[in-house]
Amino acid sequence: MAKQYDRDTKTGLCILRQMKVFVKVGDASNLGDEETMSDINTVYAREFSDPELDREVLKLAWPAIVENILHTFIWVVDTAMVGHLGAQALSAVGLSGSVYWNLVWVFSAVAVGAMAVVARSVGAGDTGRAAHAAGQALLISILLGIIFTVGTHLSAPLVFRLGGFEDEVSAMGIGYLRIVGAGSVMLVLTKVGAGILRGAGDTRTPMFVSFVTNTINAIGDYVLIFGVLGFPRLGVTGAAIATLFANVVGGILTLVALFQGRSMLSMKIRKLFAIDMNTVKTLVTLSIPAALEETLTSTARILSSFMIASLGTVAFAAHQVTIAAESLSFMPGLGFATASGVLVGQNLGAKKADRARLVTYRAIRYAVMTMGGFAVLFFAVPHIIVSFFTAETEVMLLAATCLRIAGLEQVFIGIADTFRGSLRGAGDTRSALKMTAIGTWVVRIPVIAFIVYVLRLSLAAVWVGICIEWVVRAIVGRIYFSKGNWERIEIR
Repeated sequence: MAKQYDRDTKTGLCILRQMKVFVKVGDASNLGDEETMSDINTVYAREFSDPELDREVLKLAWPAIVENILHTFIWVVDTAMVGHLGAQALSAVGLSGSVYWNLVWVFSAVAVGAMAVVARSVGAGDTGRAAHAAGQALLISILLGIIFTVGTHLSAPLVFRLGGFEDEVSAMGIGYLRIVGAGSVMLVLTKVGAGILRGAGDTRTPMFVSFVTNTINAIGDYVLIFGVLGFPRLGVTGAAIATLFANVVGGILTLVALFQGRSMLSMKIRKLFAIDMNTVKTLVTLSIPAALEETLTSTARILSSFMIASLGTVAFAAHQVTIAAESLSFMPGLGFATASGVLVGQNLGAKKADRARLVTYRAIRYAVMTMGGFAVLFFAVPHIIVSFFTAETEVMLLAATCLRIAGLEQVFIGIADTFRGSLRGAGDTRSALKMTAIGTWVVRIPVIAFIVYVLRLSLAAVWVGICIEWVVRAIVGRIYFSKGNWERIEIR
């Protein structure tokens, strides 16, 4: 009898048992298929209209959405303000930002492992273990941040040699990348600290930190790029300095929140340097697939940028404008992915795997609704949106076309990100890695290379290829989540 039902039906049977509407598989012959399915559908209707379930998802999601929007504003504001300096400045900051912000996710991947361990521990009621794991994660992040800082400084010239830009663009970009990279230790600390706080169920503090850092960055950009309020006009260098200062402040605020009782973890500085190799091993084991996943994603995006750069300065500038404009739409999907990941981890810690599954699909529904709204917006007024990022007519027209195409992928981004967030929250970082690897290296890179180098089509065709990638990611995410391997993962 059990073989007649898919994974979701099995979940329904588990829910029935929890609600004392018990159905034994061995006695299922006493119930007709229609009666059984009717009972299951009734329970699903109750669960999916459960106000408590909605409150849990939305309570965690909305601060995460706001935080992600605010965090993205650092790059968006830089791009928007620098865009008014011309296509060369926009290309310099565009490539620098693309390389740097993609690598940030690689070096802060320990946040994924930290969130999974903290969420599982909090769900099990063991806040002591959660605090201990958080301290070990911070130690790892400091080491990674130092490596990132040194690597950014040394590799900056290579980035622009590979990009093949003219000397003036390269000089601006190298300077921008080195200045921003100087604050990498604090930025990685901020990312990992945010993961720790989210695992403990606190998404509001990371939101507050993002608000402060973005305010600093926006004001700093305005006064230093354009030289107002008595400050010198520094152009691209001014944008880099503003971002550096904002990242340093963000790191300080995150550490204060962790060590001054803003979370349930009650972390103590004196215990921070007590290295526990077993906990470090657990964090590393969970984080390595996440780091590889981010490496694959970041490398694919950087390689894509190099391929798109071959289409010319205008096309590359339009691509950066499109990415900046579209990036805000990612945030609801990432916010619901964060909420889903935290709740999945906590529910698994509390031995409630069935509820973890329901939370995921609930979060997906919200993500689809929200990002569908962005899709409509991108279709309706793309020219107005891109006008905030550039005043050059040729760049604006091409970016508007690409943004309209990007509207086609919004719903699939929400689905894919939420499945990935749940897998990560459960500690199944390997399935998340496979999901991303298929999307980026089996689909994205070959498709873009074929479009650019074989068909020799325009930037608009490239964005069609990117849409295909997200459709595949959503399908693969559904397949891995349905297998249910994430339910059986143990975190020690």
